Amino acid sequence: MSEKDISIFYFATIDRNYFLNKHTFYVSEARKRIFSQFSDSELEAESRQKEKDYYEAAGKRFDPDYDNEGAIWEQAHDEGISHWIALSDMKNTVSLALTAGMFHQFDKELREKCIREFSHWLDSKTITSMIWDISFPRLIEILEWVGMDITGKVYYEKIDACRQVVNVYKHGDGHAHRDLSVAHPEYYQDINIPGGYRFRLRHEQLMVTETQLIEFADAITAFWNDIPIHCMRSAIREQPEWINVEYKKHEKKVKMLQD
Repeated sequence: MSEKDISIFYFATIDRNYFLNKHTFYVSEARKRIFSQFSDSELEAESRQKEKDYYEAAGKRFDPDYDNEGAIWEQAHDEGISHWIALSDMKNTVSLALTAGMFHQFDKELREKCIREFSHWLDSKTITSMIWDISFPRLIEILEWVGMDITGKVYYEKIDACRQVVNVYKHGDGHAHRDLSVAHPEYYQDINIPGGYRFRLRHEQLMVTETQLIEFADAITAFWNDIPIHCMRSAIREQPEWINVEYKKHEKKVKMLQD
């Protein structure tokens, strides 16, 4: 076998099944155990029950000489609305947390797989340090360098949007929010005011629906399914300039730690 026929990234069927099964389990259980408790009907029912409980409790201490029944009805209604808003906020927080957990699981497992494969032909400690340090887009650049086609695929746009959503969720107002709010305003709660005016999107308006989470999940599934079994040395493309610089930086870092 010539050097060019050597596989530099091997993605065995057992690996593919392992990653897909973990991912599918996460999404399935999230929907069954979490999202099912935050359906619109559940939130509506709980809010109406809160309103009813308040009214019944107020009725037990109602004094017709001093209390106004209409005011109590109004307060009960406000209690129900406040409860609905609180539950909706919690639903959104949980949705974002689940999205972040799903992406981090995917990101970490992809990095660990890359470390295992690249350690066959690069220094293990150096490549480990480098892979954990670089950004996700640069990790994808490395995979494309060794022969994969990723960024041109439909699923990658969703994965990258998911990455940006998670960054905004983690860091709040910043460049990630500014980029995402322009490129993907669909991940924000839209607030309209009379007259056709619109507020500038704020990071607090970040929102992921169950449908959007499933879209992200499907994109990750498509990614794992699209990785070829072998990436051969003969298929290596032109190396991005930053890779050598980054590798040498971590090579030096590892050497300093060993001295």
